[in-house]
Amino acid sequence: MAHSRRWPPLSSDLAQRVVDLIAPTISHNINVMDEHGTIIACLDPERLGTLHRGAQRVMAEGRTIRVEDPEPGTSDRPGVNEPLVVDGELRGVVGVTGSPQVVAALARVVALTVQLLVAQEHEQDAATRRHTDARDLIAALSSGTTRPDAARVRLAATGLSPPWSITLWTSERPREDSAAAPPPSAATAVARINTDSGRRAAVLHGALWLVSSGPPPKPDAAGLPPRSRHTCTEPTDDVEVLLAHAEESRALCKYGALIPPLGTDGPWSRETAVAVAHLPRRSLERLARRAAALSPDHRSTVAAVGSTISMQAAADTMYVHRNTLLQRVERIRSITGLDIRRGDDRGSLDLALYALTALGESHISPG
Repeated sequence: MAHSRRWPPLSSDLAQRVVDLIAPTISHNINVMDEHGTIIACLDPERLGTLHRGAQRVMAEGRTIRVEDPEPGTSDRPGVNEPLVVDGELRGVVGVTGSPQVVAALARVVALTVQLLVAQEHEQDAATRRHTDARDLIAALSSGTTRPDAARVRLAATGLSPPWSITLWTSERPREDSAAAPPPSAATAVARINTDSGRRAAVLHGALWLVSSGPPPKPDAAGLPPRSRHTCTEPTDDVEVLLAHAEESRALCKYGALIPPLGTDGPWSRETAVAVAHLPRRSLERLARRAAALSPDHRSTVAAVGSTISMQAAADTMYVHRNTLLQRVERIRSITGLDIRRGDDRGSLDLALYALTALGESHISPG
C-alpha cells in the first residue's frame, strides 16, 4: 500500500550531494534519475539533463532494469537501474554503470543507501519547516497586530485545533537586565515538541513558547530542567482570547523574574504580573522603592492577607498569633504609608512588590 504522504519532487541538488557522498567509496559511476527518467545527478557532467531510457522503464514497470546493450543514440550505458523508493513511494531511479553481472548486487546496496540518505534529508528539511512554521505562528500571535481570522488560518495551517493554550518556559535565573532567557535545554525541547502534531514550540522574545491544542503539557513532559520558570494559560476556544494571552506572554518576557519558578507555592497573579510588565521603567522603579524596605516577613504578610478572607485566617496561614500579624500590618503601614487591610492600599502594595520582583533587589535601594 502506498504511503499517504506525497513527497516533493526529487531535487537535483540533493541527488548530487548523495552521489558525491557515495561515489568515492566505489569504483563505478552512479546516476540518479528523476520520475521522468532524466539524469539529475552523476559524475559525468555531459550526461546531466539527458534522458535515460532504462530509467523510464523502471518508472513505468516499477522494477529493476538491466541494460546490456544500450540503444544507439541514447545516453544509456551498460549497468543496473534500481527503483528509488522513499517511504513507500517511487521517487526516481538509481543506476550503477558497469557490467550488469558485476554491479547487480552493488546497485541494490547503492539504491538502499541513496534511499536512506534522501529520506534523512527530507526529514531534516521537514523538521526545519516545522520549526520555521512554529516560530512564524508564535511571532504572529504575539505581535499585537494579527487579526483573529488570520490567526485562525495560521493555527489551522500548523495543525492546531481548538481549544488552544500557551506555555512559557524560561531559565531559573533571569539575565542581569531582568529579561527572560530560555532554559539551557530549550533547543532540544523545541526539536522534540515540534514532532507532535498537537503542539508547536519556538524560542522567541528570550523564552521557550509552546502553543498546544488542548491543555498544556505537564512540566516534566517538556523535558526541561525542573528548576525552570513556567507559566501557562487555560485552554480557550476563542481565538481573540488566545491572541490576548499571547500578547500578555510577550510582555512577561520583558521581565523574566515575573514568571514564577516551578513548584512555587505562594500566590501569583498573572493579571498583576502582566500589568506591571506593561509599566514604564520609571514607574516600576518608583513602585519598587516603596516595597524595597519591607522584610521577607512583611512581604509574606502582604501575600497572606491578600489571599485569605480574614486577619485570623491570614495569621493561621503564617502560623503566627493574630496580634503578631497585626503588629506586622502596622509596621508595613509605617514603612510604606499603605494599610493592607484596605483593598486599594493592598492592591497598590501588590503592584510595588511585583515591580520589585521584576527589577530585582540589586537594582533598587530603599528611599
